[in-house]
Amino acid sequence: MALFTPAQPPLAPGVQFPPRRQARHALLILFLGYMLAFVDRNVVSLLVVPIEHDLGLSDLQMGLLRGTAFAIFYSIFGFPIAWLVDRYNRRNIVLGGIAVWSLMTVLAGLSRNFMSFFGARVGVGAGEAAILPSATSLIADYFPPEKRGRAMGVFASGIFIGTALALIGGGLLLDRLHGQVTVLPLLGALQPWQVVLVAAGLLGIPLFVAALFVREPPRLYLHGRTMAQAAEQSAGFFETFRQHPRAFGAHFIGFTALCFASYGATSWLPTLFMREHHWSALQVGARLGIMALLLGPLGAIIGGVIADRMEKTGRRAGKFIVGATAAALTIVPALVMGLSGNAWVTYAAAAVLTFCISLIWGVAPGALQEIAHGAVLGRVVAAYTALINLVGLGLAPPSIALLGESIAGKNAGLGTAIAIVIPLACVIALVAFASSMGAYRQARADLKP
Repeated sequence: MALFTPAQPPLAPGVQFPPRRQARHALLILFLGYMLAFVDRNVVSLLVVPIEHDLGLSDLQMGLLRGTAFAIFYSIFGFPIAWLVDRYNRRNIVLGGIAVWSLMTVLAGLSRNFMSFFGARVGVGAGEAAILPSATSLIADYFPPEKRGRAMGVFASGIFIGTALALIGGGLLLDRLHGQVTVLPLLGALQPWQVVLVAAGLLGIPLFVAALFVREPPRLYLHGRTMAQAAEQSAGFFETFRQHPRAFGAHFIGFTALCFASYGATSWLPTLFMREHHWSALQVGARLGIMALLLGPLGAIIGGVIADRMEKTGRRAGKFIVGATAAALTIVPALVMGLSGNAWVTYAAAAVLTFCISLIWGVAPGALQEIAHGAVLGRVVAAYTALINLVGLGLAPPSIALLGESIAGKNAGLGTAIAIVIPLACVIALVAFASSMGAYRQARADLKP
């Protein structure tokens, strides 16, 4: 089976979306893929203290490993992968991504110094660059517009379930292996944090097998045309942005600011509880994992359902309204989470923040489905993901670490930094959405099949 086989031929006129059962099966596998991607991406946040101890790293170096190394190469590889998504078999591109990011997570677990860990995180970012553009394009061809919000919400809930599994499973494994050195055949002696990363990477094997049974759907935007004919009759990648700069600008600024807030808050939350409230890794993993498991998917799905209901009632800026609501509701819990000296008040504020910020994870790429033509959708999504990863994941963790250290010294001041940075990002998002509702509606109206 060739990885980059040609795209399916166009549908004949009048043919509808794929059968519901086939669409739901594909959505399940895409959800599981996104979930595993976030297991591999976020399990490192639980391992900050032992990794810093064993490798002699600072908070700033860990911020670079957890955010910058991943984000830069996620973004670099995202564009060529998205070009393939717009032209070739998307299911096979997902398969390739799963294989790469899982292998690189295993290699991260075998790291012995900063540079080897950095290189492995680069590989994780390169592999995970395949999943969001592919899934967004596939879901657009599996589900009609009035059902895409919910479908994207289900897909996006993998973010939180994956994060929860990373925290709960990683915390349990760390606790079980505490103080032990595990010797594995061919791999040698491994510390507990290394075993956690190797185990997370190996989860990619059953997922790879399951993804083999997903079918590549026809590209509905072709309407009986060849891909070359459709490309000639629609706006190209750069022309897409030139036609509606305000709509795309508001989307990118608003959702990127919210992603910055989300990554900035959640990436340091385990460390905040362990360092300032003296919770153990097991306690942090279980409590934050349960929070993410319950509230994250709930918020992502509710955000999608709200957007779908607005779509059915003719409110065509529904996804921007969800984004603005999420921004407004996140400000107060971010302040409380950062400034409270009580562990359970901090936990309650983090729970509210988790729910509010999760409203956007499905509607953000879903909004691009409504204003970007199918011929360029993969690349537009790649541009968006590059931005949220470079700015959100790449800059938020080290920015909070730098601000905290400038306020309170090395490895300190995280709470104060969170209380400053996160509300500011939410205000930027709120202004972007509120000022561009009309531009988004116009972009939707102008999109031609």
